[in-house]
Amino acid sequence: MIQPLQRRSTIRTIAGGVCLASSLVVLPAGFIQMVQALENGGYATGGTTFALWWLAAGGGLLGLGIALLIWEVSVRHGIKH
Repeated sequence: MIQPLQRRSTIRTIAGGVCLASSLVVLPAGFIQMVQALENGGYATGGTTFALWWLAAGGGLLGLGIALLIWEVSVRHGIKH
């Protein structure tokens, strides 16, 4: 039987879950910021930039959380990368 190169990690699973949960908070906050910025003055306002930062952070957290959970599931089930 071939031994996996990596071991299971509870920390990786928890970090992935925390990233996914926080992205579910950050993305709607960015969406709300964007709507308010567009209602207040359109694309040329500083609020739009702030909203885009919120949306970028939410997307980054979502991507990181999904990547961590895929990595953990592949290690647990012995799928080669």
